Formats: sequence, structure tokens, C-alpha cells
Amino acid sequence: MREARPQGFGDRRRQERRRNGDRRQSRTYQCIAASWPDQRLQFITRYLFTFIGIVYFNWGFEYNSPWMTLGQMNGFFVGYLLWNTILFLHARHAPDSMHRVRIALWGDVVGISVVVLNDPWVVPLTSMVYIVIVLGNGMRYGMRCFTEAVGASFLFAMLTLTLRYYQSLEGVMPAILFMNLFGALILLYAYVLMARVERGRQALQDSSRRDPLTNLLNRSALEEEADRLLKAAREHDMPVVVMFADLDRFKSINDEHGHAEGDEVLRSIARILTRSVRDTDLAARYGGDEFVLILQDIELDQAMRISERIQKRLERWVRQRHYDVGISIGLGEAPRHGSTLQELLDQVDAALYECKGRRDLSVVALA
Repeated sequence: MREARPQGFGDRRRQERRRNGDRRQSRTYQCIAASWPDQRLQFITRYLFTFIGIVYFNWGFEYNSPWMTLGQMNGFFVGYLLWNTILFLHARHAPDSMHRVRIALWGDVVGISVVVLNDPWVVPLTSMVYIVIVLGNGMRYGMRCFTEAVGASFLFAMLTLTLRYYQSLEGVMPAILFMNLFGALILLYAYVLMARVERGRQALQDSSRRDPLTNLLNRSALEEEADRLLKAAREHDMPVVVMFADLDRFKSINDEHGHAEGDEVLRSIARILTRSVRDTDLAARYGGDEFVLILQDIELDQAMRISERIQKRLERWVRQRHYDVGISIGLGEAPRHGSTLQELLDQVDAALYECKGRRDLSVVALA
């Protein structure tokens, strides 16, 4: 059963919930998920480098290390192959797992550190694999993973080289300085390039998610974000209100003033909507003259007040330009009125359609 509420009427049955901190999942650290074929290539590369390491230590020279015997080194390589296989099988079933990506990253850094520690050459050639680790993770998973790989590699490289040379530092200092400088320049150059690539990627991704006229989220981006927010709302028992806004008599603007004026109306409506909600809320252009807002962690009576705010701002803007245009707004709350965006919009749209003929009723909330 639906209940139509005149503008200004609030649902008093619910009180505002007390917030015990931000319950939304933190997104301050998030790497970019790579495709499964790209990750598979990374695992194959790990296998290849491990087999090269086995050949290098067993047949490349006469092994002599104060840290590990040749048998222990071979056991380490076998363990790393087994570890890589476990991660490989997990990646096949869960390619988007960023926890596994970061675990694998640190495993690579620790693994090459063990290899460098036991490399018998004065300037260990195997230390160049640190650069491979940094570039491989940065190019696949974005700047955040790239930065973490750089930090981890420098930390373990310094620790490993200190353990190797703490008794004979003077004799190898020039070679170590040159090697570190050379590696640092490569990483710095890669970092600059990666930053430019990341900025371009983010700009391209953002533009593909925006409506070119209003700069609001487009429909596909709205559906993607709505799935994430509604899932989080169910997990954290957090109310989410979906607001469907439909312009009234918008066709007359195009007919009487032209499409350029109609575009300006849509842009102005978009600005009114974004200024009426919080930064954490979502605003999207759903269709030609239809807009959808998703309001997080909010009750219906609070959303009604936001609807009133939008109505008043639109009325002031319309009076200044002498347009005959209005806006009808429908409200539904998840999960009470639906668990998906489409379910909520279907219910709200049906309620709006029933009340569309009443000029004095411009806000409809589901009971």
C-alpha cells in the first residue's frame, strides 16, 4: 500500500539514528583489480623467474653462502613455487581479491630478498628483480599498489644489503651506491610515468561515468554505484533512500524556447540537486528529464525535507526566468520498499504516475 504525502508532511514514526562513527567501508586504500589474463601472466612470470633462480644457484656458479646451504635454497624455491600455486588457484576463483594481490606483492619482495642475501656476487645481479616487482605490480594494479611495492622493495633491499655487507662495507661501497642510484632513477622515472598514466586513466574513467550535459552520473554508473551502496546498506543495517525526480511540463521549454534553453534548464536542475544533498550522496541523470538521487544513512522524513529544499530552490529559479516547469519527486527506502535499485524505482515510479494529475501534490513517499 502506498501513501501519498503532501509537501512538508514528515513521517514521525522514526527518529534519527545515532551514528557511532562512519560505518561505511573505508576506501582510503584500494588497488585496481587487473583482469584474470593479466594476473595469469604475472603468475607465469613468477614461475619463470623461480626456475631461472633454481638454474642460477645450482649450475651458474659454485654456491657458497654463509646464510643458507644449497639444499635450503632449493627448499626455499620449492616452497615459493607451492606458495605461488596456491595463490594462482585462489586467483582463478577470486580474481578481484585485493588482499591476495597485496599478500603476493609482499611475498615477492621477501622472496627476492632471500635470493639477494644468498647471491655470491659482490654486486648481486638478482637485486634488479626488485624493479621487476615494482613495475609489474604498478602497471597492473595502479598507483597505490605501485607505491606500496616501491616502499616494500626499498625497505627490504636496504635490510638485505646491510646484512650482506655490514662487515666489508668499505670495499663495495662504490658499486652499491651506483646500483642503488641506478635503481632509484629507474623507479623514479617509472613513478612519474605511472602517475601520468593513472591520472589519464582516472580522467577517462570519470568521463565515461558522467552525463556530458549535466556532469551527473550517467545511468550505467548509477546502477553500478547503487549495487554497491545497497549491498553495504544490507550488511550494516543502514537505511538508504532512493529519490526519483521527474520534471513536469519540460517539453514546453523545448517547444517555446528551443533545445538550447532546455539544455540550460537541465544543467540548472542538476546544480540544484547536487547543492541540495551531501557529498556522500549520489545524483544521476536517469533519462531525458528524469533524475535519481541515492541518499545514504538517512530516514524518509529527513529525505522529505531534502525534497522540500529542492522544490523551493527550483521554484525560486523558475520565477526568475518565468518558466512554466515543475518537478515531481518520489521517495522509497531500502530495504523496506525493495532490495535493488530497479525494484525501488518501479515502486516509486508507479506511485508518481498515480498522483501525476494532482498539481498540488509534488512529493510522493512510499508508506
